[in-house]
Amino acid sequence: MRSAKLFFMFAGVLLVCAQLTSAQDAPKDQLFIVREEVARVDMWEKYESTSKQWVEMMTEGGLDLPYVRASQQDDAHYLYLIPINSYADIDKFQSVFGSAVEKAGKEKWAKFLVENESSIVTHKDYIVRWSAEYSYVPKKPRLTRDESPFIHWMYFHYKLEKRKEVMEVMKEWKKLYENKNINNGYSIWMVEMGLDNDMIVLTEYFKDGADFYTAQKEDNALMEAEAMALWNKMAPLLVDVKNKYGNRRPDLSYTKK
Repeated sequence: MRSAKLFFMFAGVLLVCAQLTSAQDAPKDQLFIVREEVARVDMWEKYESTSKQWVEMMTEGGLDLPYVRASQQDDAHYLYLIPINSYADIDKFQSVFGSAVEKAGKEKWAKFLVENESSIVTHKDYIVRWSAEYSYVPKKPRLTRDESPFIHWMYFHYKLEKRKEVMEVMKEWKKLYENKNINNGYSIWMVEMGLDNDMIVLTEYFKDGADFYTAQKEDNALMEAEAMALWNKMAPLLVDVKNKYGNRRPDLSYTKK
């Protein structure tokens, strides 16, 4: 995981995951730094073990961040999310991570870096914004966060000149879900910096793969013709759509004590 983690712990898909679990919350936009890492499949076990070691060291060092949420996609991509209040928070990362490493032990950290980075193909850091305007939070969610470890990611690339139209259709999708009182929510992530600026990411959460397909079938039955009409309206605005699947990884996540 992370030579750059001293300075940037940008992380998870994806997405991972800022899902609101209570309809009583007043949703508002939230910025996240994301670190995306690609594990070497021939050293997958070492990546997993050293990533867990990172959590132990940061806990020992008292990392002064509220949390780092981890998720894993089936293609060996790992996403780590850190909430930030503004871009100014990034300037504090060097001292925040430096202090934790100092407490955990520099020699221990140096050994960790060699072992961890040898198990990584590549990594990248970027900033995304969870959008309250376009995300859908059900009044009565079918599942809690703990009940929904399975994640479905959808990466939408759209025609840049059609951005306004795309966002209008996104509002219509949310309105349709509200009108039909769909009890499965979804999160919309807007790229702020570091990824393609013609991309929107959607994440939704389920018990497992079987629950995903069952819930999709039931929700589609409730929306039927309206959903098809919206998709026909949106499809010409898009360049491509990619789907990925994976899971939350609480064992690779950090929470400040």
